[in-house]
Parts: sequence; structure tokens; C-alpha cells
Amino acid sequence: MTTPERFYVYGLVAAGQRLDPTAWGTGVGGAAVTLRGEGALQALVSAVEPGEVAQTRRNLLAHTALLERVMTQATVLPVRFGTVAPGEAALNACITTNQAAFTAAMAAIDGKVELGVKASWREGVVFAEIIASDANLARLRNRLRDRPASETYYERVELGRQIEQALAKRRTADAEAILAELAPLADREAELKTLDDDMVLNRAFLVSRANEPQFDARMRSLSESREGRMVFRYVGPVPPYNFVQLRADWQMGAAQA
Repeated sequence: MTTPERFYVYGLVAAGQRLDPTAWGTGVGGAAVTLRGEGALQALVSAVEPGEVAQTRRNLLAHTALLERVMTQATVLPVRFGTVAPGEAALNACITTNQAAFTAAMAAIDGKVELGVKASWREGVVFAEIIASDANLARLRNRLRDRPASETYYERVELGRQIEQALAKRRTADAEAILAELAPLADREAELKTLDDDMVLNRAFLVSRANEPQFDARMRSLSESREGRMVFRYVGPVPPYNFVQLRADWQMGAAQA
């Protein structure tokens, strides 16, 4: 009995476009990438052997890089990393069943890219600002500096509490100032988890390609104006993972965001 061919799925594109597969390169595991599917939408796929696709950084980067190359030619609706269709019939059934939802999702990101922005305080800068701006905190910090921790436990807890409050206020104020510059240039934004105490903001922005040069210029301006106290990490354009991700249920023929 022949084992049905399995397909690793990267994303969906509208059928009937002039695409150049020779510019796509390879996908996960160095596999060739082709288009499969019937009707108005087609899937970007590569054949895979039975078994789980390894959840490695190398495979994740290959998945993302493939989509980034294709999105220079067409709007791509990205599918969640690690998605494998158990056969062509299941793939076609899923696309057909969800065609209306997929088409609507693709229309929402057509002509747009995702740009990621992380902003962090430089080490020690914001703490120095807080102490310099609050005489009471400075006096308390100085009073505790040369005294044993065993004798000043509650005072140190209080100092920590006040500093945490001040940090939260500054984080909010700095994040709002950055968003006031960037949000007007984006169609949508997604708040992502901050990764450490120095991180002020972690956001994904869905930006039209027409606004991308202006967004780039605004990021340069933000980075230059805050160079002494903040570090920015700016990533993109990338497929809009944070605005539409699809997970297929092949048995039901349904896909979920």
C-alpha cells in the first residue's frame, strides 16, 4: 500500500498570479517549494517524510525566510509553523471549506507588512533618572547604602516598592510617547510580551507598503533622539504572523486563527 504524500504548509496565495518559483529558494529541510490546491487559493507546500517536523530554530528560520521571499511577489496568508497536511485531498478540502474566511483574511493584509519594534532602556539609565528626580528616594537610598541589610529590611522593601512604582510610570510614559509617533502610520498594532525589566515596549505593527518608508524614517528619528537612554530593535518587513495565523484541523477540514 502506497503511503499518501504529506505536505508541509507555509501559507496561502491567490491563484492565477504571475509568480516566479525560481526566486523562492528552498523551504524547511532544504525541500523544494511548490503550489498546490484548487480554486481561488493555493498553498505553498513542500513534501515531507512521515513523522513530526522538528521544532528547531533552523526549521523556523527556513519557514520564515521562504515566506519573506514569496511576499516580495504576492500577498501571503501565513500558516502556523509546523503545519503538515496529511495528503492533497485533505489540503484541498481544507482550502475549499475555509475559502471565504481565508479570502477575507488575505484581503485584510493585502498590500501590508508586519514591522516589529522592541524598545529597552539602556542599563542603569532609568534608575539614575528616578533617583535624580525624587529627593526623598535619593535620601532613602543614601541612608541605606552603608547599613547592614539585616537592620534595614523593611526600609529596603519600601525603597524597592517605590522604585517599582516609578519604573512602571516611566515605562508607561515612554511607551505612550513611542506609540504616539508610530501608531498613526500603522493600520493595526499588536501588544507583545515584554521580555525583561528594561524593556519598555514590544509591539508588532501592520503597515501598508506605502507607509513603510515613512515608518522607517520615524524609527530612525526615534532611535537618534533617544540614543543616550534607549535601544531599539526594529525587525521587518516580515509576514504578518501576529495579525493572522492559521492552524488546520485536517479531520474536520476546518482552519482556526
